[in-house]
Amino acid sequence: MFERTVTTELKVGLFTVAALSAIGALVLTLEGNPFTSRAQKFNTVLQNVGGVGPRTQVRTSGVQVGEVESIDILPKGAKVNFRVNGTVKIPKGSYIELRSRGILGDVYLEIVRNEESKDEMESGSQIPQMKEFNDMGTLMSSLGSIATDLQTVSRTLAKVFGTGDGQSSLQNIVTNVEKITSEARDLVAGQKENITATLEALRESMTRVNGLLAKHDGRIDEIMLAVADASKDMRVFSGELRKIMTGENKHRVENIIASLDDSMQSVRQATSKVQLIVDKVEKGEGTLGQLVSKDDTANELRSTLKSVQELLKPASKLRIEVDYKGEVRSSDTRYIGDTGNHFNLRLATRPDRYYLLGVSDTPQSRQITENRKTVTKDSTGAEITREEITSTENRPRIKYNVQFAKRFDNLGLRFGLFESYAGVAGDLYLFSDKLSATVEAFQFGDDPSQADSRSNGKARFKTYANVFVTPNIYLTGGADGIGRAPKPIQFIGAGLRFTDDDLKSVISAAALAK
Repeated sequence: MFERTVTTELKVGLFTVAALSAIGALVLTLEGNPFTSRAQKFNTVLQNVGGVGPRTQVRTSGVQVGEVESIDILPKGAKVNFRVNGTVKIPKGSYIELRSRGILGDVYLEIVRNEESKDEMESGSQIPQMKEFNDMGTLMSSLGSIATDLQTVSRTLAKVFGTGDGQSSLQNIVTNVEKITSEARDLVAGQKENITATLEALRESMTRVNGLLAKHDGRIDEIMLAVADASKDMRVFSGELRKIMTGENKHRVENIIASLDDSMQSVRQATSKVQLIVDKVEKGEGTLGQLVSKDDTANELRSTLKSVQELLKPASKLRIEVDYKGEVRSSDTRYIGDTGNHFNLRLATRPDRYYLLGVSDTPQSRQITENRKTVTKDSTGAEITREEITSTENRPRIKYNVQFAKRFDNLGLRFGLFESYAGVAGDLYLFSDKLSATVEAFQFGDDPSQADSRSNGKARFKTYANVFVTPNIYLTGGADGIGRAPKPIQFIGAGLRFTDDDLKSVISAAALAK
């Protein structure tokens, strides 16, 4: 007996526990797990909440994520309070749509999320409603309006065609339509080949247009974007222009227009005066009129102007180049200093000839020390030898260059003054004038500055090469004193060369900098 009682009570207890577990699972399924998720609360304001009530579903992307809790009536519309599962993130910029399910009009709230936003809305925020949307109620209302309009049209047609005259008119319309259709059929049959050819040509044209559009699809997109940007800029410009033309600036614009009217009046008066002068000139009145009307005077004037033009023509084509070159020479105790500077100005009247004017500061000044021995006799007749040292002689360091140059393709010839001495030179131009080699021969005859030999060589030779690293900067190197000095003097250096175009650019930049 005792075992039977215990068994019955155990069964009842197990059944109770199972029932409570099922109820708890059902609650968790319907309400959500309060321990694992925390509901978020939001609200929205709707102008028409037809069909919306407590426990109305709230969805996003078609999935139910919450339900409506309560509705508050506002002076305009109603405030709908709803909750959303805590695991659902709603980005800022999202909005609410009232949507219908089926023809019966069951509604729910759809949260349309803004996928471009990375910020999330906080619980308690208001999600705005989409300004324009179509729900089932609106659709049914539109269908009712359409049905009413159809009834009105049908009544009107019945009144028009329901009488004998109406039926006769309708019969005439049908007859005319049949006649037009028959004539169109005959026309199409007669022009069938032409129509077919036209359609084929149209098809080919469309095919080509489609191919062209596909080929230049990216370019068309760029053009459309450019048009959109231009339209946007035009809107901004029109807005700014509207601001300028209104408000305080309106009076200023009116004053400007009035000033323009006054200026145009002055221009008209000046034009009338100019017209009077032109009329006098055409009649031959005055000095200018005689010059224009008389052929002899005009011919003499044209001849004079032509002569002046021929005289100034070389000057108009004059090209100026400024050249500076600095040299560092090998050590030689016979020279005062070991550097040289050359500043030259080239005046090119033609592409194949130019004049060179310049100065050179060269270390060709020499310290000349001469030992002079004199023999004299004393009173006894014995010879007395005396040794004297002459004073140092320094030649001027500043020397002048005056040369005329003629170019024959890649070869050039120069003659004139080279460091104040007469001489000649030959130039070789290579690689579009980026490399040039030069040999100069000058200072012919004896060189009285030589202390050891007053006639060491018949001329002084100087050879060097210029390499342009940029259009205006070049490097130079060579040897000097060949044929004069016992050992040629080697030198290296660099130079700058500017044309008149470069100088104009520098002057313009300096003027803008001010």
